[in-house]
Amino acid sequence: CVCVCVCVSESVMEVQSYLIGVIEASVAVLGGEGVAAYGKDIINIILTILHSPNTAAHEDCLRTAGLMAKEIGPDFSGYMPHIWPYLGGYLKDRDRGSTYITAVLATSDVARAIEGRIMSYCDDIVGCLLAALSSPTLESRAKPPTLSCLGDIALGIGSRFTRYADPTMTLLQQATLFDMPLDDSIPAQTMLRNDLWEGILVAYSGVIMGLREAPPVQFANLVKIHMATMLGFIRKISETFVMVDGSPRYGFESVLRASCGLLVDLGSAMGPSEVHQLRTHFVQTLLEGCINGSQNNNPANRLSDKTKDAALFARKAIYGH
Repeated sequence: CVCVCVCVSESVMEVQSYLIGVIEASVAVLGGEGVAAYGKDIINIILTILHSPNTAAHEDCLRTAGLMAKEIGPDFSGYMPHIWPYLGGYLKDRDRGSTYITAVLATSDVARAIEGRIMSYCDDIVGCLLAALSSPTLESRAKPPTLSCLGDIALGIGSRFTRYADPTMTLLQQATLFDMPLDDSIPAQTMLRNDLWEGILVAYSGVIMGLREAPPVQFANLVKIHMATMLGFIRKISETFVMVDGSPRYGFESVLRASCGLLVDLGSAMGPSEVHQLRTHFVQTLLEGCINGSQNNNPANRLSDKTKDAALFARKAIYGH
């Protein structure tokens, strides 16, 4: 009897894994209207599998929930009371490796989709994210998406992120101090550093843009307190990723583009009397490297037009042309 039960249980888990894989693919194909039409059926399948001991399929369930949120947007808020106990549970379990990362990515998808409607869950979400980033046991690969998720939450809830601003900015300040020698011969190490720096930049951008709706004096004080750290970080990036001849190093485009994005956000958020703080030699070097990098004769170091456009936007926000 025991053997039969084990075999049946394994068969059920295998079917569940296949089923959630089909559901995930279907959500991508159906699009917003199709997902909305079958939303209750889809979420019931997700919840059934999440409630089962089939932890191997739970990651797929969380990913499918995030994809579902992207497709139906604000309407996903109606499903949050049902999915949150599972999503929140995995956010708290930061030692679960890839499942924790998937939960973070799903939370980012949900925050972008339902925006301010995520507010009632933010105490728990932000608490989990900050605790994870402060933990010495958090895997290095989990840090970039966790940082980015903070930015997505800030963008989603806008000025209401004020209550989380101080601990978040303090943590970001600590994260900017992370460094390791640049060694192109160790791709994994380089990628880790780049992903972390990009996550920091995305988080900063999210907080700056989200808090633009806060009371002007409060926003101005926040920017003033943390401006030196943000500029110091951009200087580090400029000196690391833009070579002496002004051309960008190979493989660092996403970090350079995220830097330009933060400069756009800062330039747009600061008043005419304050934007001069951004007019530094290293900012100019970074922007020129990104603009001219799209015309680099070496294909390996050539940047995309997307990065060039981001640098042009930043230059206009800072210099007015």
